[in-house]
Amino acid sequence: MKKLLLGILCIVTFSKCNNKIYSLDNLPKQYIEIGSFGGIVGLSKTYYLLPNGQRFMKQSTMGASSLENTNEIAKIEPKAFKNICKSLKKMKFTELDLNEKGNMNYLIKYKTKKIDKHVQWSNMDTAPEGLVSVYRDILKNINIAPIN
Repeated sequence: MKKLLLGILCIVTFSKCNNKIYSLDNLPKQYIEIGSFGGIVGLSKTYYLLPNGQRFMKQSTMGASSLENTNEIAKIEPKAFKNICKSLKKMKFTELDLNEKGNMNYLIKYKTKKIDKHVQWSNMDTAPEGLVSVYRDILKNINIAPIN
């Protein structure tokens, strides 16, 4: 009886471990995209943060898809992703109406089942302070060394 109970407990416990692995071709319903593009060379560098802790870095030269470089980078704790979401909510990210275009552009995209908000700006000095702060906080903790 104890063995049966232990077996059922193990099955239930392991069936709850649903660590789905994603790719850039198969993103979850919720993710954060953050990055920059433009400049003299037209370099685009984008990071994708997923709720399970996975992170991807996509780097390319604008207009040259053959030079695209995509890597999965070091994971973060799922709690860190939730904290980033809380920071975006606290600064009322979904209420921002900002879509500037310039020589160098910065972006944050927040996607969930119900929300698909994209904010883009070109000047760190004139952008909302909370937006720049969140942008810099996210990027300062990214280790770009590939894990694959």
